Amino acid sequence: MKYYLNNCYSQMQACSGGQASLECPEHLYLDITNDCNLYCQMCRDKVEMTEKTMPYDLFCKLLDETAPFVKIYSLFNSGEPLLVKDFCQRVDDIKARSDARIEISTNGMLLTDDMISFLRSRKVGVCVSFDGARKKTFEAIRRGASFERVCDNLRKLSEAYADVAIQDTPSIYVTLQRDNAAELLEIAKLAHSLGIHKMGFGFVNLPSEYAPDMDAALREVIEKTASYLNDQNMLNSLYPARVGDYLWQGSKYIHMDNFILDSRCTAPLVSAMVRYNGDVYLCCNAGEYVDNVKDKSFLQVWQSKTFNDLRSQVNSIDDMPQRCRQCWWVNR
Repeated sequence: MKYYLNNCYSQMQACSGGQASLECPEHLYLDITNDCNLYCQMCRDKVEMTEKTMPYDLFCKLLDETAPFVKIYSLFNSGEPLLVKDFCQRVDDIKARSDARIEISTNGMLLTDDMISFLRSRKVGVCVSFDGARKKTFEAIRRGASFERVCDNLRKLSEAYADVAIQDTPSIYVTLQRDNAAELLEIAKLAHSLGIHKMGFGFVNLPSEYAPDMDAALREVIEKTASYLNDQNMLNSLYPARVGDYLWQGSKYIHMDNFILDSRCTAPLVSAMVRYNGDVYLCCNAGEYVDNVKDKSFLQVWQSKTFNDLRSQVNSIDDMPQRCRQCWWVNR
């Protein structure tokens, strides 16, 4: 028996490098808008275009404070970043202050030729949410999207990034859920046909009615998909390490009784998320609310007693925040 150390969070950290300074996180998620042009079934009930966008002056203030330290800026979380009218200016604002990597996650509907050209010229890492191998499944989940348009945009995106290293190529991310789990291998094959070389996937666990069944069928389709990605030399960039009581062991799932499960989380030590309105949360999975930075320094919040107290609670059996208890990123 041995400690089981692998989880989805550790997979992400493997690409981030070490923490540059205790003064500031290495990875900062700036949730620049809550608006979205889709209403995906597991996310929201209607299209929301309410101008809930991070004020430009707040965005610049955060950059001025953190640019000397941050290694990765992720300009997304709850909304569609390409809806932000001055999105390109904000990317250039980061570039003017830092050589940090910039990443976005998008639903793919707004990837025009000009936008793809801009993203490639600025070396922005692009991940496209892609939740079905068939039009019916895809559009039932990604309500308001066009399956054909997103496929076409993925093809154009892959062509634009054809000359970069595989870890920097555009990727897709599949939110595995009740309605698409059986299509995971088909999605991988479709992505490959579109020129995509990088793919990740994880679970919907809230709302619970959309969560997939953590059963043998799910383990089997993940194993087959992982094998296919390996055979095609595609990068399996993120995958669920735990399915129910089974843990991922290289190429297959093994029951957790064979391991001592390590589910400790260090995300609040190296990352944070700031929402469009200035609210600060422990990590990209929202975690727990910490404070608001509209009228104070982000670095003050990062180094505050409140943040430190919450950091200690994240791995406390008795005091762990509820959202942390339900986090599949660290096999909880």
